[in-house]
Amino acid sequence: MQDEHSGLPSYDVETPLLGAKRQSWDALTSFFPNASATDLETSYSMKGRLQVKMAGAGKKLYDLFTNNRSGKQQLNPRLSKEIIKSLGASAEQILLEDLDTIQEQQQRYEEAEKQLSEAEKISAEREKELLEMENLRQKTEKTQEKIDALQEEQGSNLESEAELRRLKMLKKNYQTDYERKKKEVVALEKQAKNKQKAEEKVSRERAKLDEIVKKRNLIEERLNSTKPLDDLNEREAELRQQNAEDQVIIDATDTSPSDRLAAEARVEERNEELARLQTQIAEREEAMPLRERVKEIFKKHGVTVTSILFAAGVTIGVVVNAITKGLKATGKPMANGRKEIGAKLGSLLPGLIGQVAHFLFNTAAKAVGLLAEHTWLIILAVVAFVFEKYIKKRR
Repeated sequence: MQDEHSGLPSYDVETPLLGAKRQSWDALTSFFPNASATDLETSYSMKGRLQVKMAGAGKKLYDLFTNNRSGKQQLNPRLSKEIIKSLGASAEQILLEDLDTIQEQQQRYEEAEKQLSEAEKISAEREKELLEMENLRQKTEKTQEKIDALQEEQGSNLESEAELRRLKMLKKNYQTDYERKKKEVVALEKQAKNKQKAEEKVSRERAKLDEIVKKRNLIEERLNSTKPLDDLNEREAELRQQNAEDQVIIDATDTSPSDRLAAEARVEERNEELARLQTQIAEREEAMPLRERVKEIFKKHGVTVTSILFAAGVTIGVVVNAITKGLKATGKPMANGRKEIGAKLGSLLPGLIGQVAHFLFNTAAKAVGLLAEHTWLIILAVVAFVFEKYIKKRR
């Protein structure tokens, strides 16, 4: 494509070759986020394997991964030292390091929050002292007004002289307290200025923590996108098991406060990972064909579709007999063939579904906890199977 004005090629449209290279590079950086783009080149082999080599013509291509003797994927041991160095740390290593970094940053953030809390207490104390100063000032003025009024009265006696002395002493005490409060406020004002600095520090530490967490979550998400769904489900089960173990520690009456807090922190951290993981699993399952999704539902709960169909087979004969008896009970010949059979079966369908549902909830539900949510899949499969079987018999 030529640029309309300059006649130069337009690069708005990505060529298939460039797109494939970009995809292979994205795949590489999912495993090695810090891989050097200037030192390495990537591609896919004819078999779809991710390959890597040092940049430049004539450099040898290597499969990035190979399988070990047990069939598990591993980094190709034949990779050159230059390639390994240019790959940098793996995503797993970075995630482990980031976990420590996040914990350290979390501590810095919490310390900044403590400092801010102290600064806020000092600021509140300063406000309280200012109110008390104002109260003392008002009391001093009112006492002076009483003194002036007493002195303006004509004549004097022992009672008025004693009251005057009392008021003057009271005024002096108010003034003394006022000056003391004033000094305290001056001292607090110097400390109160730290509140703004503390707020700014909390904001900085929070931003750093959010940035580290965001980076870590992105690496985790990209790495998980390269893993089979089974691996993600295994990780979910592992996290749940670890949470259950920590919950025992939390609920135990003899657990020390420090151990309980540590266990609660671990559970909270795992719950955050679980939330991200469940989102990724759900997205992956949504993209699967319906057949595979149904299989995944049962596999996730330790039950195969075959075992469910085997269990359903126990009641198939009973259901077919119920249909046959129901059709015979109508006492009408089926001259219209399949069409009439379909109509008769339709009239009996509510009872059929009731029998199938009864089986599902009283037999199969004992094996599959998820049936209550996905019963329609089993009902649909069993009804279709029964109908097909009956039609074949009628032929």
